Amino acid sequence: MAGRNNSTLLCVSLVAKTVEEMLIDMGRAKAAGADVVEIRLDNLAAFSPRQDLERLLRDRPLPALVTYRPKWEGGEYEGDDVKRLDALRLAMEMGADYVDVELKVAPEFANSIAGEKPEKFKLIVSSHNYESTPSMEVLGDLVASIQVAGADIVKIVTTAVNITDVARMFQVMVHCQVSC
Repeated sequence: MAGRNNSTLLCVSLVAKTVEEMLIDMGRAKAAGADVVEIRLDNLAAFSPRQDLERLLRDRPLPALVTYRPKWEGGEYEGDDVKRLDALRLAMEMGADYVDVELKVAPEFANSIAGEKPEKFKLIVSSHNYESTPSMEVLGDLVASIQVAGADIVKIVTTAVNITDVARMFQVMVHCQVSC
């Protein structure tokens, strides 16, 4: 990723139900020209953190973003947040390039990895709005909240229903290219 400041990267989300299928999909993503894969742990039918993360991260052909999205933020995970965040910390320790956590838990997670964060590792803090695209003022406040929460990378997902919504997101991105 060195030398790719402010460049656009193609990320393929891996949502298979088994580790074996994710490994196959990872190879396909590389062959198709992806730059990064997002490993969606919450989609796995069965998940053994240490064993499965080692297999997924050991010989990966691309940089890996790991997330374990809870139901309350649009994912599939319905269990205990402590176990979920422990698995994400383990992913960081095992060499994930990025971990994506939700704004609601980001301060706690960022504090838990303070002083342990590998030099090249990046923390993505995300916010998902499946209803609408907020106003510029709300989006600006959201960016600031995500930054304060400890994000290296700001991720905002909204539901755009018209070109004006898309324009607001582009405005936020332009400002973030300079200051985020």
